Amino acid sequence: MRRLIWPVLFLLLLLVQGAASVFYTGWLACDLPLLVLYAFAMVRGEYFGMAAGLGVGLLQDAMTVGIFGYHMLTRAALGFLVGLTKEKVVKDNAAFHMTAIALCSACVRFCYWWLELVRSGGRWGIFFDYAVDSLGYILGNMLLVAPVVLLVKRVYEWIKEEDISY
Repeated sequence: MRRLIWPVLFLLLLLVQGAASVFYTGWLACDLPLLVLYAFAMVRGEYFGMAAGLGVGLLQDAMTVGIFGYHMLTRAALGFLVGLTKEKVVKDNAAFHMTAIALCSACVRFCYWWLELVRSGGRWGIFFDYAVDSLGYILGNMLLVAPVVLLVKRVYEWIKEEDISY
């Protein structure tokens, strides 16, 4: 029964993310569903991370205006690639998590920049403003990744107490 916390947690964070974007319009930004997906894939593995990425990406695509399918593809790829590192990294190293999420965030923003460049008809003038916004996005994700990873680990251990097959 405790396994139902994951969809509820992802949905709650999507709602918080949407509400935060209305009330906070500053330079520093974060992507809470991306951070939780990163931590979830780190704990559960590549296939669970990819499935969660598809689900979270579908919900994000449905809730935002923009290119439909972008969030599904990037979140599924991120969940799979991060899940591949499940047994290969030291999970208690905060510097590793900050570096990894910075790299993931930069890749996600770079892909979106290329899509926006194509959609705008090749207007290269958007690069500087987009780079500044991306820097705030990467920095915000780096600042929040350690507490989110700790939270996801605690939730995982809490679920594991009840369900031995988990």
